[in-house]
Amino acid sequence: MNATELARVMLEWQEAQAHADLLKMEIETAVLALGKTQSAGNVRATYSAGRKSYNYQAGFEEAVNAGLDPRALDPFITVIPETTRIDYTTACKTLEIAPPFTQSAPAVSLKIIAQA
Repeated sequence: MNATELARVMLEWQEAQAHADLLKMEIETAVLALGKTQSAGNVRATYSAGRKSYNYQAGFEEAVNAGLDPRALDPFITVIPETTRIDYTTACKTLEIAPPFTQSAPAVSLKIIAQA
């Protein structure tokens, strides 16, 4: 392959990649709108609603500010020499405290799955 042919092939690849990127964005937008994983042939567009991250300590502190006795945390405190561990997660679940949370944005991952 000479330099001219190589340049032509490289430009074709650039155009094909730009077209593929546009198709990918179109698929991702549609799957986000549907809110559900989609498959067609060997292509899978996996929908993720976003990961939640809970702040159990803040939830317990909010409950105390709302009138919960702070001593309710005592059964969830473990004292080891030079370390004190407070299990806010178990405390909130046991005491039925709903902790505040953050959630990442929904996302879509697109891939070609292996043929069987």
